[in-house]
Amino acid sequence: MPIDVSEIVPVIGAAFRLDFSMICGAFLLGYIPFILFHIFGQVFWVKVTRIIHCLVWAFVSIVEFSSILLYKEWGSTLDNRAISYISHPQEAWASVRDFIPLEVIFFGLLILVAGMKRLWDLFESWTPTRSHYFQSVTWLVLVGPLAFLGLRGGWQKLPIVPSDAFYSGDMKNNFAATNKVWYFLYSIKKSGNITTSSKGDDIKKFQENYIKTACKTDSLGTPWKDKNIVLIIVEGWSADMVGYLYSKETITPFFDSLAQSSVQFTNAFSTGFRTDQGLMSILSGLPSIQSINMPDKLDKVLSFPSLAKAMKVSGRKTAFIYGGDLNFSNLYNYLTRIQFDPIIRDKDFDRQLRSTDWGVPDHLTVDKAIEIIDHQKDNFFSTLLLLSSHAPFEIPIPNKFTGIEGQANQYKSSVMYSDMALRQFFKQASKRAWYNNTIFIITSDHGSTHSGWAKMEDHNRFRIPMIIFDPSSSAISGQKITTPCNHFDLPLTICNMAGADGHAFKYSRDMFCGDVNQYAYWNVDVAAGMYGLQDSIVSSIDKTNSNDSNQAVLFLDMIKTWFNTL
Repeated sequence: MPIDVSEIVPVIGAAFRLDFSMICGAFLLGYIPFILFHIFGQVFWVKVTRIIHCLVWAFVSIVEFSSILLYKEWGSTLDNRAISYISHPQEAWASVRDFIPLEVIFFGLLILVAGMKRLWDLFESWTPTRSHYFQSVTWLVLVGPLAFLGLRGGWQKLPIVPSDAFYSGDMKNNFAATNKVWYFLYSIKKSGNITTSSKGDDIKKFQENYIKTACKTDSLGTPWKDKNIVLIIVEGWSADMVGYLYSKETITPFFDSLAQSSVQFTNAFSTGFRTDQGLMSILSGLPSIQSINMPDKLDKVLSFPSLAKAMKVSGRKTAFIYGGDLNFSNLYNYLTRIQFDPIIRDKDFDRQLRSTDWGVPDHLTVDKAIEIIDHQKDNFFSTLLLLSSHAPFEIPIPNKFTGIEGQANQYKSSVMYSDMALRQFFKQASKRAWYNNTIFIITSDHGSTHSGWAKMEDHNRFRIPMIIFDPSSSAISGQKITTPCNHFDLPLTICNMAGADGHAFKYSRDMFCGDVNQYAYWNVDVAAGMYGLQDSIVSSIDKTNSNDSNQAVLFLDMIKTWFNTL
């Protein structure tokens, strides 16, 4: 349970059904061998019962402890997505290790070991009886079915789902009320089956209206048709890090100065909270899907739209530059499939340069980017992904924000360092022949909660900086686009401006269109949200209704339906 929930008693009340369901499930696992003992009388089944209870305790302890470990960084608990990252334990551990005090780890292990010993000793001295036949019949006929009823949550038509614990508009309270073991098993069960919550006709109607009302503009023409394009994606910058949005400190002085001469998007959002989700949105125009690691869906990757492919067809060379391990989340396969070439990753740097858990520090990665772009010379589309502002925030400069509680100081200092790397990149780029003929797009792969400005359940968690800089034009200086937009709108916008074919990006919208009624969307494992200039709404994914709050879920269901047809 998150330690900062504001309503302990309501959380406990809302948690009862899922907690009781989990208890009934654990009971049934031991119930079956116990009944077998009554039937056959073999002591072997008593030993099996003891082992099962000890394993159940270990499983519950590990899931609960892992959920505590993950929540502070990811805003979600242990689920199928988290399991998919275990094949890269170093990176997964680096993401969360600094968010749990050592005393929590110690007491977690103490509880696990003490509970195991207590259960083992309890069953060692336990001698069940077979002589009370009425008792045996009661266990067989009554207790088992009642426990099964408790497991499914009652007599209702459909079994309970995680959102049955949701009672509040504050998502951290809902997460606290959701049984972590129950949710983990639910996510595993759902991992191979992407189900929708809304009716098919409602989804179809929503999609027709979404596509029909998608705002387009032809007034700008194709000003980037003969331009190079450099897309720079910074790791985890939230909107309170940059001056043109919500920063109250000087954290990104170079970015702030560049933003003054750029088109500024003031209501840009990611749809997810992980790098793999951000890349899929930016490079394929695909909104994230809760609980799904989309690059891992190898049977579908070939069907994903590709901004790199669209740029190649328009006559541009492509490149992707990153200082980390692209095998994480199967990103290397994804980038290869969408036709980036070359793809630079940690293996392309000298080993001694890979000095952090995530790989090569940003100031060295930008040097490599300049080298690659120099080789391309002209007519290119290059993407640069930075990593140093990722937890555990390992940077080669002193911490500039000492005295701030928790990891906020380390996070802000890492963002400042990445800003210094950006300055280094532009200082070198400005001396190249290709510089004045290049459009620079800078955005973050997702938002963050590290500074404490955005809450886990808040739309601000998904609010990101996004600017477009053209060194050859002063006409766009300080231009502000207030229309809500998403990462997945970038591919179509880039194609429209560059004179490329963007028809594959069916859910992208033109970011230069001033539709004041447009919404930005986001989702997490248990909820979907939408942000408009007039309002923002959060809806439970498993609990839909007929009012307007269902629109966020309908948007997610629209993407799920498309994904299922690939």
